[in-house]
Amino acid sequence: MPRPSRAASTKPLYSGTVTNGRIKTIVRGQGTGIISAPTGDVFFHKSDFQGSFLDLTVGDKVVFELLADSISGPRAQNVRVAPGRKAR
Repeated sequence: MPRPSRAASTKPLYSGTVTNGRIKTIVRGQGTGIISAPTGDVFFHKSDFQGSFLDLTVGDKVVFELLADSISGPRAQNVRVAPGRKAR
């Protein structure tokens, strides 16, 4: 029986879970941030954000799809601003 490839086990897997959260941290110089979600903190990169990364502020509400990355942990994909985005 063939053994599974190690490379296949480290590739991020799309979980299909659409989740809501709020921007917890933004590191503009690195183009990254952290989203506070019901399941815990989730990393995102500006390339995963749909819109202008520079317009984001801490506390903004976002909607995203969750990736399960076995190396770096959960990661957000297709991050977009939710209606009523500003923290009140």
